Amino acid sequence: MRVAIIGAGISGLALAYYLQKLGVPYDLFEASENVGGNIKTVQEGGYLLELGPNSLHLTPELEALVRELKLDQEVVPTARAGHHRYVLHNGVYEKLPANPFSLLSNTFFSWKTKLRILKEKDVPPADIDYETITQFFERRFGPGVIDYAVNPYIAGIYGGNPEKLLVHKALPILKQLENNYGSVLKGLMHHKENHLAHENISFTNGMQTLPNAIAEKLISLHTGHRVEMITRNQGKYIISCAISGDYDTQEYNLLVLALPALQAADLLHYTFPGMAAALQNIHYPPMAVVHSVYNRRDVSHDLDGYGALHPKAECAFAVGSIWSSSLFEGRCRPHEVMFTSFVGGAQFEENALTNKDELMNCLHKELEETYGIKAEKPVFQHMHFMEHSIPQYDLYIEDAHHMADRLEQDGLFIAANWQAGVSVPGCIRHAKALAHKINLKRPAPSIAE
Repeated sequence: MRVAIIGAGISGLALAYYLQKLGVPYDLFEASENVGGNIKTVQEGGYLLELGPNSLHLTPELEALVRELKLDQEVVPTARAGHHRYVLHNGVYEKLPANPFSLLSNTFFSWKTKLRILKEKDVPPADIDYETITQFFERRFGPGVIDYAVNPYIAGIYGGNPEKLLVHKALPILKQLENNYGSVLKGLMHHKENHLAHENISFTNGMQTLPNAIAEKLISLHTGHRVEMITRNQGKYIISCAISGDYDTQEYNLLVLALPALQAADLLHYTFPGMAAALQNIHYPPMAVVHSVYNRRDVSHDLDGYGALHPKAECAFAVGSIWSSSLFEGRCRPHEVMFTSFVGGAQFEENALTNKDELMNCLHKELEETYGIKAEKPVFQHMHFMEHSIPQYDLYIEDAHHMADRLEQDGLFIAANWQAGVSVPGCIRHAKALAHKINLKRPAPSIAE
């Protein structure tokens, strides 16, 4: 049995790694010369810039992988201040409650909203088709939590709109807690996760350390191999690759697409046109990632936390910023601070599409105002634009998920964040489970063998 994997982002890399450990023959094809997909770290002007994820939750699967790759000495935990999160409230950054049970001490919500939150345990569970995140929280906690808790959180994680994202897809743990305990708050009191899941990490030389380390272990990784066409013949997949102007065609028993939805759709038009059409409906809003560096003496805010989010109600320009220099050493020089800001997403798409110079100027003005910065311009500023950022788990993704499940009967599998969840640890967990599923499809050895 041979397996073809297309796409060497973190999902494709992890799947190949776990298949290799199981002894399953595979070929991993990547069109570019680099691996990692959206995980990108660049060094510019003496600064370490993360163009994708900035840190990772150290889940059990990730911890084991880091240990197997011998990256233990490269791991950098977030600074103690990284546990604090802030939200812009009436033009001022206020610290978010550390957990749902410390809500009474904050000024985000009125007493009426706080009492409504505490009564959540009395709200009966309900199964509502295509219930959005906003509808779920309004039903269980009341409308008062939406603007300054739900909205910025979803914008920060998904770049999304809670009025459109489906709760059972985007935040399945909440539905599980409601169904299992009859209440989200009761469930949180009983739900005990591995303590490592709450620790955030990066690496000394940035996030790209992880995909590069996986790639070094793979024996059948083919970079610079662009898959141009997928066909089927007698139950097998025929993969046609473009390699330096030449073409190579090979046959496989199983196919795994580890690609963004739109790229996967391009390859499936001929073989599975229905799936291709469903994939084209998955929305990836535009997003700009901007790194801004200032002299520490010019910034009046303490920056004692992970970063800050901007609720839509505040009419801000950026979705929010990560305080990169507060989390990890070596991102900028000791006398400087670095902001990693995000502009765009599903609720602010037009901001991401602003002219580059204007966008960076608008962001500087906002940082200047909200953080009390006394500088005419940043010491350094860099922008990375993503036309297609994070897949939105809204109503339109349902068809693609259902069809992907059915196509497994035809030997077609998915290892991508539009199915596995948008977090890197989630993609790794999904890839490991998929490797074991594929391994079960290997024919048993004959007596002669």
